[in-house]
Amino acid sequence: MTNQEWEYNLLLDKIADEINISDAMRDKAVSSYQAVGKWIGDGMDWDVEIMPQGSMNLGTIIRPITDFDDGYDMDLVCLLKNGYVLSLKDIKNLVGNRLKENLIYKDKLDDEGKRCWTLNYNGFHMDILPCVPKNIVFNKPENTEIKLTHKNENHMYEPRYSDPFKYHNWFEERMKSVLNIAKGAYATRNQVEIDTVPTYKVRTPLQKAIQLLKRHRDICFQDKDDAPISIILTTLAAQAYNGENNIYEALCHILTKMPIYIENRVGVYWIENPVMPEENFADKWNENSNKKDAFYSWLSQAKKDIITMPLSKRGLDVISPMLKETLGEAPVKRAMIKMANSMRDNCLKSNLYAKGLTGGLTTHAGISSMPIQPHTFYGK
Repeated sequence: MTNQEWEYNLLLDKIADEINISDAMRDKAVSSYQAVGKWIGDGMDWDVEIMPQGSMNLGTIIRPITDFDDGYDMDLVCLLKNGYVLSLKDIKNLVGNRLKENLIYKDKLDDEGKRCWTLNYNGFHMDILPCVPKNIVFNKPENTEIKLTHKNENHMYEPRYSDPFKYHNWFEERMKSVLNIAKGAYATRNQVEIDTVPTYKVRTPLQKAIQLLKRHRDICFQDKDDAPISIILTTLAAQAYNGENNIYEALCHILTKMPIYIENRVGVYWIENPVMPEENFADKWNENSNKKDAFYSWLSQAKKDIITMPLSKRGLDVISPMLKETLGEAPVKRAMIKMANSMRDNCLKSNLYAKGLTGGLTTHAGISSMPIQPHTFYGK
């Protein structure tokens, strides 16, 4: 990796941190879903387990584009573990009716969604997915498939199936080596056992790369339809990821290799759920070709905006205006301030180097690099 690429990697890393939700935001969401789970479980005859799924569980959740947006989504599974015998309608309505019995939750509750019940909090939405085991018994880690309900346009309930538990394990496996390092560092800092560290509390290059791709997607499609859905971005990115230990190289590899994992099965576009091969994440592409075209258009634009154009320029001060347009002004501005502070601190510690006459500044020593001496501001 060149010095230019390394400095750009550091900037991308800081931008990813800026679009990530804060510890306080995450802790508020976790405590809220635990309270909801307790309320549902305490008032039902069914063995209830509430667990996060989606971006919250994977550590790839991002803040809204602006402070004026509605907030981020938190997805939860509400599993009625001994509810295999329930009808599809009962699966959905037992959870919804229980939420309506609580005056606080009733006030936050949206009308029934196709698959979820949604509670609107200040800063985030909690999508609660009622479900039961698909195969009578739910038993981690072997039997974890779930049956949920889908309310169609005719207001009829249809069965749908998923396995967020196995998907989470698959996602972790795709970044196993760097994830173990990150969890080990977190465990050491916080003096806890490594096995108790949840994935969403650490930050790997894959997680950060997905967050940046989702933010770029959100800005590209801010005033448009057919934005690529997050499960497609997440799945293709995880499949394309090759264990890179920095965010720049991870993004280069992901944006190049993503299309390899999109199949064309005799005219049917297919992005396979890696833990449920019968599920096609790209099913809507076959109903509306605009969604497929939008994905490929976005992918081409992401390569240009995140990799090609920034690396064609010299200097972070030149790159940052471009990134503000494609990744958001506020997070890029905050990241640049942190980069400047980091450069200043490294200079004071004699850890800053000049690479030739036109190579700019770097925190990496090289054959052609000269150390920058600390500035005392006293003319000495």
